[in-house]
Amino acid sequence: MKTTFGQEILTRKVVDAAGDLLGHLADFSVDVDTGDIVAILVVTESGLDPNELPWPTTDGLLAVPVEEVATIGSVIELSS
Repeated sequence: MKTTFGQEILTRKVVDAAGDLLGHLADFSVDVDTGDIVAILVVTESGLDPNELPWPTTDGLLAVPVEEVATIGSVIELSS
């Protein structure tokens, strides 16, 4: 079965620098001019108010700038 990196990483947990669960990766935001990923789009955990987080939401998804990503492994860890 053919897989791509994007399909493998979708739905992975996204945690903050303290290891607390922020949500799950739903998609990426890509700069159409450069092809660079500019943000990860996260479905936030129930009980979290996205309005209290430092990043904007679009269509119910939290847009975390890619510069905030510290590591990508079995989970996606943010640096702040």
